[in-house]
Amino acid sequence: METKTQFLKSKLINWYSKNKRDFSWRNSNDPWKIFLIETLAQQTQLERADSYYKKFIKKYPSPDKMAQDSFSEVLKMWSGLGYNNRAKRLHDASKILAKQQFDEIYPNFEILPGVGKYTKSALLSFSYGDKVITEDTHVNKIISRFFGVDNVNAFILENSEKLLDGVNSRDLNQSFMDFGSTVCTKQNPKCAICPLSIKCKKYFTNKSSVQAKFKGSNREIRGKILKLLSSKDKLTKNQLAKELEVNKEKIEIALSGLVKDGILKKSSNNNFEINS
Repeated sequence: METKTQFLKSKLINWYSKNKRDFSWRNSNDPWKIFLIETLAQQTQLERADSYYKKFIKKYPSPDKMAQDSFSEVLKMWSGLGYNNRAKRLHDASKILAKQQFDEIYPNFEILPGVGKYTKSALLSFSYGDKVITEDTHVNKIISRFFGVDNVNAFILENSEKLLDGVNSRDLNQSFMDFGSTVCTKQNPKCAICPLSIKCKKYFTNKSSVQAKFKGSNREIRGKILKLLSSKDKLTKNQLAKELEVNKEKIEIALSGLVKDGILKKSSNNNFEINS
């Protein structure tokens, strides 16, 4: 008799074989390509991240190439993606990888800036074929709804062997991602056409996060500062406030954060510039 876990796996992988999205890095096991797309895709829709990936991989086919370039150049290519800390961590990671290859630091990828539990598991699964579940938002959402559980991490820890038994972890993890993006969506999931529906607990919680307004936010001001400094090289706090038409207090908060994150540096004459 087929267990509920076996049902989930077989249905997901069967669905994925017919509906998977076509991306150039999907069939690659090059850890640099996987690391690059995973960094770009953080807090960004995959289709949009993929358009940036194509530009990045063309200019930086290896971490050595990126490490040889300035952070300012990487940041220019990053423009429009937001959350510029990711660009800084990516550039810093490329410097480490120019000296130590992925194979040399395997499996301790968390030593790279910006690599947390998910990115590490993605590298292990997609590049090295290790049997791990990549616990991203789609995986957590589907498992929570299907099995009716709140503590998904504990559930995966207890059941990872069953979930991964007899399947390719790359296929299973990617099926979770595509299925969660197109069928078992966060809002208005398509339960009527869902192949998991007959055994799904349909466990929907009322948990929701309210995203902070972007217009006028510190995040928007940080982005504007970096865009301006990409073309002007150096500006003082007062010049930035005047050019961007933002009050000095908000500019000061944004500048303080950018300097603390290592994205900008302040010179002795109070000019701010992108930290290369």
